[in-house]
Amino acid sequence: MAIAEADVQGSLHALIDPNTGRDFVSTKSVRKLQIEGANVAVDLQLGYPAKSQHETLRKLVQAALTSLPGVGKVNVTIGHKIASHAVQRGVKLVPGVKNIIAVASGKGGVGKSTVAVNLALGLAAEGAQVGVLDADIYGPSQPMMLGITGRPESKDGKTLEPMEAWGVQAMSIGLARTDGDAGARAAAEGHQLARHRLSDRRHAARHR
Repeated sequence: MAIAEADVQGSLHALIDPNTGRDFVSTKSVRKLQIEGANVAVDLQLGYPAKSQHETLRKLVQAALTSLPGVGKVNVTIGHKIASHAVQRGVKLVPGVKNIIAVASGKGGVGKSTVAVNLALGLAAEGAQVGVLDADIYGPSQPMMLGITGRPESKDGKTLEPMEAWGVQAMSIGLARTDGDAGARAAAEGHQLARHRLSDRRHAARHR
């Protein structure tokens, strides 16, 4: 019995990605569909990083397609290409950066740094290219949390190279400060560094 591509597409359209709540066809995750005799090969490209979910999704798709009459072996390949999300009107995009997650609070000591570093590490573990900009002037703790020591280098004397740990590229005001910095000086240096990092296209291009 010949396998119709429409039947395979219909099965994928009815199959819901548990991570998005949407089907694989409407999200344009199905990049390639090949049918050879009784065998079916599907290439999925997710719009989000999810290395830890690949095997679960592979089994989900295989189970759905092998239930179709006439289908024999099903091969599922999964990759990802992170999609850019919409931003507010009038907001200028940072070149090379697809998405920005801002972690902020009106007071200190509530766990901003902990949340930020765990988000970064979690996304990196799932396959995303991640960069962290720690703009906390008075309590920059990302270097300590990531285990980064030393100071960032400048190859051209104008821009700073991000430092890396655990697959995450990081730039922190804490890397540019020394013990005993006065508050006013730290604030001035922090403001200058933050503006420099956000406007540096070479640095921004690394953070996706």
